[in-house]
Amino acid sequence: MARWGWLGLLALVWGCPPPTASVAPRDEKEAVQRVNDNLARIETAVQYKAFVSFRFRDANERDRQFIGHEASLIFSRPRDLLFDVRSPVGVIAQFGSNHERYWVWVEPEARKLWWGRWETLERGTAQRLPLPPDDLLDVLMLRPLPEALAGGLSPLLENTQGDYWLLYIRLDETGQPSGQRKIRLDRYEPYQPLEIVDRLPDGRVQMQALVKNYRRIGRDGPFTPRNYVVFWPLHHAAMRLDVTRAVFRPEAPEDLFDFPSGWQGEIEQIDDEAALGASRGVWRGTAR
Repeated sequence: MARWGWLGLLALVWGCPPPTASVAPRDEKEAVQRVNDNLARIETAVQYKAFVSFRFRDANERDRQFIGHEASLIFSRPRDLLFDVRSPVGVIAQFGSNHERYWVWVEPEARKLWWGRWETLERGTAQRLPLPPDDLLDVLMLRPLPEALAGGLSPLLENTQGDYWLLYIRLDETGQPSGQRKIRLDRYEPYQPLEIVDRLPDGRVQMQALVKNYRRIGRDGPFTPRNYVVFWPLHHAAMRLDVTRAVFRPEAPEDLFDFPSGWQGEIEQIDDEAALGASRGVWRGTAR
């Protein structure tokens, strides 16, 4: 992780909380159920106040860095998300999604909005953004772990020197392995994920995330992480998010997650099948 510079160093400063009770999961089903039972307690919209740093490489091979910005994130099940990054002059970046679409814009780079449809992303036929929306939802621990992937494969539970890992094997349309995801679970209560690693079939790391410092929302709400560091090595992208406050927002309006159709600037649909494969904008996307 040293190659990530400031983000790599930030990842090393986390302390280790004292351990609590430790009860090993009986099998992979119980390991998944522990995580999903906790997430099922998010019954209404939740809002985070946070500080965020992120970086990516643009089409001209220049590293773009945004360090220590205030952020506001609002999430509602199953995948409504509004993640605003702010500066003293206002919102400078936004990552958003609703039941049909996801989108992103970064104001200092270009007055342009990129968007796609979940349907094509899940089929693997969309360009892949440096900070992918599906990865964000998974890393933020805001959607349940699957009990099985497409093709019917259930996860495997591995015990590696006392660390418990859930192993998911992804299959392509022909039924052949197309990569894997491994999730390291905390051996102590509340038994939630601490690390997520996605690999391509050739072993290259596509995404690695470290999450920790789980705390309840409110007095007896679900446990959610308060510190995240994520790396996308193939896209030279990374993000750190430190949550300072998490509260429920049952009064969040339904139209909060509407697609920003009034965007004043260029708009590009990244899953336009007639244009896939072309190199466009600041993103260097590749099909998943």
